[in-house]
Amino acid sequence: MGNRLAGKVALVTGAGGGIGEATARLFWEEGASVALVDKDGAATEAAARGIAASGERVLAIGADLAREDEAQRAVRAAVERFGGLDTLANVAGVRVWGPITEATTESWDFIIDVNLRAVAYASKFAVPELAKRGGGTIVNVSSSNAIQGRPGMAQYDATKAAVLGLTRSMAYDHADQGIRVNAICPGPTLTHYHVRRRAAAKGISLEAAETEMRAAGAPRVPLKRQAEPREIAYGILFLACDESSYVTGATLMADGGLSA
Repeated sequence: MGNRLAGKVALVTGAGGGIGEATARLFWEEGASVALVDKDGAATEAAARGIAASGERVLAIGADLAREDEAQRAVRAAVERFGGLDTLANVAGVRVWGPITEATTESWDFIIDVNLRAVAYASKFAVPELAKRGGGTIVNVSSSNAIQGRPGMAQYDATKAAVLGLTRSMAYDHADQGIRVNAICPGPTLTHYHVRRRAAAKGISLEAAETEMRAAGAPRVPLKRQAEPREIAYGILFLACDESSYVTGATLMADGGLSA
């Protein structure tokens, strides 16, 4: 338990699992009151109970942040429960596989909704609340592949690159309000989502899938392994707390050296 966010209020999106859940847990451990938001309400409730069974300093919110009214409701719920807002971590994200020639209107709508529009909507309603507290922080989760291409992920990589552009513009727009806006670019990360996908594809148990993924590592990454979600959460924590007080409009690469 630490105190880097003692007395602060944080809203974390995509908190039903993976990096979002790890971030919410770490923020709570560092003293913050945390609103967990995810489209999967049941997963969000379970994550909140896992952090604090008593409900102390946690709030679970089921919301589709790609809808403007839902994003407004989520921010309002956090403010009403905890009295304000000091930091927003935009972690929620989805993937679409395949080259651009296979992209459809539906797949574009789906990935832009979650990876870009939800970030914009959550930020739109968080900024005024952060300003009321004299400033605050926003951390947007992008991807190492926002700056490094690869085959078969055109739509995902494009939306994650867009997050970096949005981050830089927001940093300029809201600096006078005392709001710092930064991005983090994770590399390969071992999340429940990826484990479940591998298990389903190969018809094996979750335990077997995780064992395989750990053994396979990440050959293109200099550190030769995937990150644990908590390792990425520590980077988000740094950008969210006062230790990064002179950092805004920046991109933190948390990719095991992949971008090198």
